[in-house]
Amino acid sequence: MVDRQVLFPAQFKGAGDDRIQKANKINGGQMVEIEWKDGIRSKFHSIWLRHNCHCSCCKLDVSGQPIVPLTEIPLEELYIQDTDISEENVLKVKWQEGDKTHQGYLPSSYLKTYCYSDGEIERKSNAARMTFTTDSKIPEIEYKEVMETQTGLYQWLSLLGDRGICMVRNVPTVEDHILKVSRRVALPQHTVYGYTFDVKDRPNASNAAFRSIALNLHMDQATYESPPGIQMLHCLRFDDQVVGGESVFADIHHIVDVFRQEHPGEFKTLCRVPVTYETIGYEDAAGRELPVHFQIRRPIISLNTYGHVIAIIYHEIMTGPLQVDEHDVEPFYKAYQMLMQAVRAWPNKFRVRLKPGDMITFQNRRLMHGRSAYVSNGGLRHIQGSYINIDEFRSMLIYLQNTVGDGSPIRRIGLLDMY
Repeated sequence: MVDRQVLFPAQFKGAGDDRIQKANKINGGQMVEIEWKDGIRSKFHSIWLRHNCHCSCCKLDVSGQPIVPLTEIPLEELYIQDTDISEENVLKVKWQEGDKTHQGYLPSSYLKTYCYSDGEIERKSNAARMTFTTDSKIPEIEYKEVMETQTGLYQWLSLLGDRGICMVRNVPTVEDHILKVSRRVALPQHTVYGYTFDVKDRPNASNAAFRSIALNLHMDQATYESPPGIQMLHCLRFDDQVVGGESVFADIHHIVDVFRQEHPGEFKTLCRVPVTYETIGYEDAAGRELPVHFQIRRPIISLNTYGHVIAIIYHEIMTGPLQVDEHDVEPFYKAYQMLMQAVRAWPNKFRVRLKPGDMITFQNRRLMHGRSAYVSNGGLRHIQGSYINIDEFRSMLIYLQNTVGDGSPIRRIGLLDMY
């Protein structure tokens, strides 16, 4: 029966000791209990096993997608008749489905990876939590390493995933070369500014980013339902006579982690009450390709079922009129002001004056960025930017973690994944 290659073995590289000691049906065939070689026990429901059966009748070889609709499985008449363990360490299962039977199998590595027994999902959620540091040194990697080797690409994305920020050095100072770097991961994410945007002083620009004034810490495109995941800023010119213009970064997830401990009531308010983010530009497109009218209402902080922070969307300027019940107005403004004060007072900031050939890359949903004011003095500061979609970045990071790295789970990167 078990003559097919196990689907995607690389994705189970970090499953640990996945050898099955024994497997027994329990609860009248409604569940299977597996005892692993390491002594840990796992329980799986009959319907979960059936829905994830790996036999050729149930899953596509190429993608692993199920091809048996759940509606065709009789939930009330489904139970396990028998189980066995093959020489290849695969769990074989025979189900009774009403007046029919089905024989299938599930690889042990698959079962160990996706085990959901008591406490296991919370353990996985804890393992996915971001780690924080007070180290103000920005990790670096060479452009050639990123572009020429899978190991270099993996190191770059791993640093982005774990630390949230990484400097790529010695990138050719050619306009739109940023797109070539982006395509090592995915196609660039298109926004109303196009695939790239150019940050340089335009005295009459309506967007503050395109002037020489200071920019407070923020994340880009907060008005999008799915803001960009990775931002890349490539320094094409930064003339010596330009005074100021240093880039600054701060980890909003670290800030909120401390804020939660010091102000638990206000933290809960920011998890519950939605702020309005808004961008309106009908006639003056401010560097955008088309007129826009973005509006979205969402809490600044999102939690999973275990109370872990999984996503934060923060921007002090792109706010529209607050639209909440009247009893939430004052508590929200108090909490929001306190968070702004915490951001301004945050001591652990990254600061850097970019040089031509530098490309600073960072998680847009984690590392807020800003800039000090600058005076051009006849010189030019020209930074070209682009974005990578959060899901596509995560997909490539997981792929490299399983094919180049050790297969361990990646940490959260600010999307609404409930882990």
